[in-house]
Amino acid sequence: MRSSRLRRLERRAPLRSRPTRVAVAAVLAASALLLAGCQGSPAPAATGGASHRPTASSSATASARPTTTPKPNPTPVGMTCDQLLTSDQLSAVVPKITPASDFTPEKGSDAAKAVAYAGVACGFTNPSTGHTVALSVARPAADDLTALNNTAIRSSKVVPTYGVPPKVMGYFNADSSSGVAQAFSGGYWIVAESKDYHEPGDAGQVIADVLSNLPG
Repeated sequence: MRSSRLRRLERRAPLRSRPTRVAVAAVLAASALLLAGCQGSPAPAATGGASHRPTASSSATASARPTTTPKPNPTPVGMTCDQLLTSDQLSAVVPKITPASDFTPEKGSDAAKAVAYAGVACGFTNPSTGHTVALSVARPAADDLTALNNTAIRSSKVVPTYGVPPKVMGYFNADSSSGVAQAFSGGYWIVAESKDYHEPGDAGQVIADVLSNLPG
């Protein structure tokens, strides 16, 4: 009896172990799938800043932008006051004028503008009245010279006796304080201003002498 009972238990034991083996196999299969899934997952695409780097075409576009054209410079006159009006010419001027060594152009005046245009400004004194004659000569850049000429046309009267147009364009304007004579010739801008100038002829001799002394 005992031996037959043992045999029955031995036959039943393999039946109880089968589910355990099946479960182990299922776990192993699932683990293999998980490992395969981890190894086979594609790496995420890189999202660096390479797309924002400047390309050759953008650099070329930046370098191709137009630059500001520098403004032309005036031409220095390169003359002194005693070259603009010589001592012989001064002695013949009526009314008589003498050099004023302490002359300084007033701020905003035509003489100050001439100095800013690399020109020269000279002062002379009428001994009989004590009034000053401010004489200036400059060679501005073409655009500035045109602007000055246009201003003279608007604010002054044409004076053909200062020279033959269009080689010499002369203008004169007088107000309660002073008279201003201007002449444009060969790129030069000549201005003579004084309280003694009441009409164009008062400055005619000074303008004519300066024009005769300017280089061709």
